[in-house]
Amino acid sequence: MTIITAASADLWPARDALKVPESQRVHSVKLWCEFGVFGLSLYDDQTPWFTLIELIQITAHLREQGKIIFPGLSKDEAGSPMHEALSYDVPVNTSLRHLLFRDKEVGRLASQPSGDPAALWDRWLDHAVREFPNLPFAYLKARFEADFMQMAEAIDLLRSAEVEKFGARRWTSRHLVPLGRSMLFPDVKENAGDFVLDRRFFQRTGELLYLMLNRSTRRAELEPLLIDRLLVAECPWDRLARRLRPDRDEGKVTSTNIGYLPIPHMERYDRLAEDWISLLTLKSLPVEDCLDALMRLSGLHEILYIVERAAHETGRVTPPPLALDLSGTARNNPVFACATESYKTHRSMPMRALDAYVDRFAVSEEWMKLDDSLGGRQRAAAVLHGRFLWKPARSSNPAQLSSPRDQLEKMVEATRDRNHDVGSALTAHARRIGLLMAQRRAGTWYSPSDGLLEALVLANVTEAMEFGAFLRRLRERYHIVVGPEEARATDGSLPAPMAALKRNEQRLEERLRVLGFIDRKSDDCAFVMNPFHRR
Repeated sequence: MTIITAASADLWPARDALKVPESQRVHSVKLWCEFGVFGLSLYDDQTPWFTLIELIQITAHLREQGKIIFPGLSKDEAGSPMHEALSYDVPVNTSLRHLLFRDKEVGRLASQPSGDPAALWDRWLDHAVREFPNLPFAYLKARFEADFMQMAEAIDLLRSAEVEKFGARRWTSRHLVPLGRSMLFPDVKENAGDFVLDRRFFQRTGELLYLMLNRSTRRAELEPLLIDRLLVAECPWDRLARRLRPDRDEGKVTSTNIGYLPIPHMERYDRLAEDWISLLTLKSLPVEDCLDALMRLSGLHEILYIVERAAHETGRVTPPPLALDLSGTARNNPVFACATESYKTHRSMPMRALDAYVDRFAVSEEWMKLDDSLGGRQRAAAVLHGRFLWKPARSSNPAQLSSPRDQLEKMVEATRDRNHDVGSALTAHARRIGLLMAQRRAGTWYSPSDGLLEALVLANVTEAMEFGAFLRRLRERYHIVVGPEEARATDGSLPAPMAALKRNEQRLEERLRVLGFIDRKSDDCAFVMNPFHRR
């Protein structure tokens, strides 16, 4: 059932933002500022893999329902765009998840000296009935023709497809690479013998990614490619998952609404969709590698979205560049300082955007008319709750309420002190996609991994592309600065000595050559190649 919250219509809007739909569940939100600017929500603990999985869960549901996956924004009677409103189901898939992430008995029995296969089945099934009576597994004996070791090997093999496998997570928050519908699980918790949607790690970042694609101008071109490559294509991994899971319906959990994305359209949404189209078009690229590249570039676009939204909210015409250090070392490296400063600038921008967001409200007539009387203080508290869902510290004496100005300052302080903020998401996700490097004493700076460089080539190169043209494309699409020409094109100056920037450019070429993406014809001519592109 959709919970309608009157407060959603009163929330203070960011610049050029859509109204928060009445179906949005804001009753549990205690401070709206960050969500109003960047959306609900960008979450540091929802890794880029989990973000991609959440998006695929939405698209898989819409496909199964026979609906258009990317219908775009609808409009109200006045012709103004309205925020999306949709719900989606995710099958619980309990038996398979149990076999992969909770059952220890199969592995223990399989590691014992070989014995009677029938005895192994009996011992395991007896254990399962005793410990997990609601999960009947007798069907597996016929599926694997009574070969217990074959089943154990199948479980081990599928378990190797786990993403983020080094995190200490409960079994109901562990996930596989999304190689098919049978390999999808919701993020749930156990409650009175049942499973309920929990969102411990799936905090709607994937929903925002879906909304960006849904609002892109390339969505109609993207949809059939996504269906063909990710939703209906036969994959050996998914066939193995189907062999292990039962035929019976194990139920579903439902997300009754979707996250909030403030801005109706940004060029960043189109850039994201273009990269998805480019990658999904590479038919010779294995789907596992395609998903890895999608994960990395979707995370990169999320980071650029944060930077561009912050720039827009603060009135900045162009976002600051993303300077990359290609050496990966801080010693005797002027470009390292540029990459460090670039990261620090980006990291500070979300809070500047929130300051600008609140400052616009502070000079509004609605706020300026409040005086310092007791009634004015009480009205200020009510206004801040209605506009930002913020409440001052409780007091039994209304006379102890501070002035409107102090209340506003305390709200800003609470915004600054918030855990799991957007700046933390930028840092965490930049590390996960291979954009950010951190070393003790040296600090943290932008330095791309081989995996991210490969994804950039796969998404941006079709025919052989001259190396300089490739660098220009990276600057135009991602604000990436590597060499002197890109630095000059950004702001007309060089942030590091010319020689250092040229060396940085040469390091990129060398790394791409080692990865197999460079074909140098002569001392003056090198081309970037995409071996997976076919005419």
